[in-house]
Amino acid sequence: MQYRLGPPGGAPMHWSRLADAVPAAMILILTPLLGTHAAEVSAVIAWPALLFLCYLLLAGRIAQRVHGPAARPVAVVLAALAFPTISLFVPGRIDHHALQIVLMLALVDGLLRRPSLATGAAMGVIAAASLAIGLESAPELVAVMAALGWLWLTGDAGEDRRALGFGLALAGATGVMLVFMHPDAWPREWCDGFTPASTSATLALGAGWGVLGLAGRRLPTLPLRLATAAVVGIAVALSVSRTSMVCLAGPYDALTPFLKEVWMSNVSEARGLFVGQDTPGTVLAYGALSLLGSALAVIQAVRGGWRGRRAIAFAIVLVISAVAAILQIRVTYILAGLASIPFAVAIAATQRRPERMAARLTLWVLGAGVTYLAISKQMDTALAKPIEAARVDARRCTAAEQFVTIARQPRGLVAAPIDLGSYLIGMTPHHVLAAGYHRNNDGNMAAYRFFLSPPARSAAMARRMGVDYVALCPANMREIALERYRSGSLVDALQSGRVPDWLEPVPAGGSMLFFRVRERLPEPTRRL
Repeated sequence: MQYRLGPPGGAPMHWSRLADAVPAAMILILTPLLGTHAAEVSAVIAWPALLFLCYLLLAGRIAQRVHGPAARPVAVVLAALAFPTISLFVPGRIDHHALQIVLMLALVDGLLRRPSLATGAAMGVIAAASLAIGLESAPELVAVMAALGWLWLTGDAGEDRRALGFGLALAGATGVMLVFMHPDAWPREWCDGFTPASTSATLALGAGWGVLGLAGRRLPTLPLRLATAAVVGIAVALSVSRTSMVCLAGPYDALTPFLKEVWMSNVSEARGLFVGQDTPGTVLAYGALSLLGSALAVIQAVRGGWRGRRAIAFAIVLVISAVAAILQIRVTYILAGLASIPFAVAIAATQRRPERMAARLTLWVLGAGVTYLAISKQMDTALAKPIEAARVDARRCTAAEQFVTIARQPRGLVAAPIDLGSYLIGMTPHHVLAAGYHRNNDGNMAAYRFFLSPPARSAAMARRMGVDYVALCPANMREIALERYRSGSLVDALQSGRVPDWLEPVPAGGSMLFFRVRERLPEPTRRL
């Protein structure tokens, strides 16, 4: 829960507390030694750094498994340059994405290990933990299961044992978490994390893999295995269709249609790679390494330059993930780190050939994700100056100094657009109506109604909801989809300098517009 967001009592988040365990433990251990503030600062610096180290080590180990020791140090260097993956490990960023990247690389590492019951069990636990944290890694997990299925179809008894271990551990770990990590917020309408729909689907998948593992030893031929896999797949699909239909509609289906249109459609990471991105530079920076690395993995697998089945399995993971990245750009957060590995393999293969120096240097440049980031910056500067200017305005409005003044005001409820919510929660003690979290349906809708209503109606809403403050940036709520709602609205009035008499300006020291509500009911009933 985020207790200072949305309705009274807070809004539920879509990731589980599992991702919070280590930084919380760090703070608990360090507080007696350093004090609360220093312990928190240490944790938010140390935790991303520790995860980044694990990510680099796993990238090196995966490269070694698919090529040999020569590829390992090259993979570590390229993984450290693999944008956008590395952007999730910035000090201070302690959300769940970095942990999911590490878990997904650990899952791929297990896929490339020698098959056994223990390997499968470890993979099952990792997959269950990743799904319990959040479903952002689901496309890569599907890709890994597709590769695991190919290995089972074409493998021996070792693959049967791995499939059995994977299925039992996936279902078993999910069952344990259902008992001990059952969240207080358990919404059946969402399929975006640890919910009834997603856990039902996970249990069905675990059962299906367990059946394949048990049946494999009695299926000596490929046609028999294909037929069995088809039957089990149909049974799992029927089970999922009965218990998890909301998952088929996507993670944001429970959003109100209005929020889908005016907010979620403008969230970059929820769009496709080639659809609706702000600039061509965004497409290049986020997609180039992922797509080129996936293509190179296929070429290397076809040529047989890697170790046979491992190369094919790894190529399957990258190709399916690349298709998912084209549909939703956020997949590149994990994929880019994996996609740097084929470049490391290609570089390692040419290291003892001096005549290939030019090719090796080219591979270094193409395999470094920051190359595309640097080019994209130049493209955006040349082609999209208005967009860059808007970004500069947004950064100026969220400069930390302004929040010092806001934090000194008596605690209250702040009505602010979605883009400001997380800053107000993080840097002030106030409660906020709206922020960029999709489960906060009621609070986000209340904020849009408040700002898009005429000022007189907004005043009545402020009194009814118990709003104490209003915050706004000059660039907020100017999306094209909102233009038809802005005329005569509160947001239009405030951004035009027409402040209604029920609001008292409070200078915040920057470009942010901040107001105190002059009139309040004696004991407001906070309703959205």
